[in-house]
Amino acid sequence: MLPILDDHAHLQTIGTGSGAVRQFEKAGGTHLIISHASFAPRPIFTKDDWKKDYGFTTDICEEARRETGVKVYCVLGPYPGDLFDLQYNSDIKVEKAFEIMKIGVEVAAELVKEQKAIGIGEVGRPHFPADEQSMRMSNEILLSCMEKAKDLDCPVVIHSEHVNGSNLEEFTAMAKSVGLKPERIVKHYCGKLEDSWPKGEISLSVLATEENVVSAIRQNLNFMMETDYLDDPSRPGAVLALPTVPKRMKQLSQKGMIDEKLWHKIHVEMPRRSYGIDTEGSD
Repeated sequence: MLPILDDHAHLQTIGTGSGAVRQFEKAGGTHLIISHASFAPRPIFTKDDWKKDYGFTTDICEEARRETGVKVYCVLGPYPGDLFDLQYNSDIKVEKAFEIMKIGVEVAAELVKEQKAIGIGEVGRPHFPADEQSMRMSNEILLSCMEKAKDLDCPVVIHSEHVNGSNLEEFTAMAKSVGLKPERIVKHYCGKLEDSWPKGEISLSVLATEENVVSAIRQNLNFMMETDYLDDPSRPGAVLALPTVPKRMKQLSQKGMIDEKLWHKIHVEMPRRSYGIDTEGSD
């Protein structure tokens, strides 16, 4: 059986959890990367708070491994919106919020070193307009994540404003400035990419709508596929339902748009290149 990876989804303790992973498996999914998100009660102030917060993600991933045959991995890191939540929900100054976020980076790196996660993510900067100071701090936090990733030889999964030629070049330059291979940067939540944009070496994670995937295929891009499934009971199936990637692969294969070579590139070569995982073996 050919492997099928969804390289970016979320699981919540109050959501469907491992039940969603069973649906993914039933549809033909074999490998899944769960990205940490701030679903736990807030705020977070200390190293122990971060450990507890990340523990929600590592625990639910472990549950999914026990209850399904899917190979489940996770990436951990301080979600960019946390910087703003800390300021506005906790009534603390932005400088203190920045320091708390840096602690989150440190703890995530420790857990990668302990092999409880395969990378740092999703991290980066807000997808909404923000003041200059907050954007500068967000970029500093992202750069710190890249520095840690270089030392650990692990990926960084980036959340940011919508992808474009300019920010792809920016993220490439940031990675190179700290000695991190650009292919170890995974730009999450890529939509339909414009032909004119310089794509470079960064690994692209394409939201698995038919339009997005077909566009990436026609441009011969280095890409993986994601659902960004939120496992949010208030938004069932958002962003895309977890079975979407295996269903999309089968659909496009039947249409003759994906052959075995391309399938191998998306679900074997790219995960190995970007995340350092072997979807063909026992990794």
